[in-house]
Amino acid sequence: MNERAGPTEGPPENLSELDLLMEQLGRAGYLFHAFQVDRQGPDLLAATRQYVECADVVTLFDQTRAVAWRCPTGPAVDVFAPAQVYWSYASSPVWTLRALLTLAPPGHPEAPRDLAATPSGLGLPVHGRLPVQVRRRRW
Repeated sequence: MNERAGPTEGPPENLSELDLLMEQLGRAGYLFHAFQVDRQGPDLLAATRQYVECADVVTLFDQTRAVAWRCPTGPAVDVFAPAQVYWSYASSPVWTLRALLTLAPPGHPEAPRDLAATPSGLGLPVHGRLPVQVRRRRW
């Protein structure tokens, strides 16, 4: 082993399933948003992936609750509080990330194409978004 090689790239071993799914989000090009960050960490973690005409968004509220959705994008659309969605899913963080990561990409024959009203409880209120730290994470 070369001692001068430095740290290896990639995530550490023995990660939980949630950690591995978060790693997959990073590799897939999601941008991470940590809301209301203080010394104890963020109150809320979200990740977004922009496509040409839509975005995939996931929010992790705590260890038991997460919500994901695909929404249209545009100048007047707030992807964190959309009026309409193509798809949404809410469950535990692990199940929500599994669902999001297996969602067919836009343009694929199996991708959701029909817009529906945003379900109750989906989205982030504007008043709960600051302060925020944004970062792209890739392994």
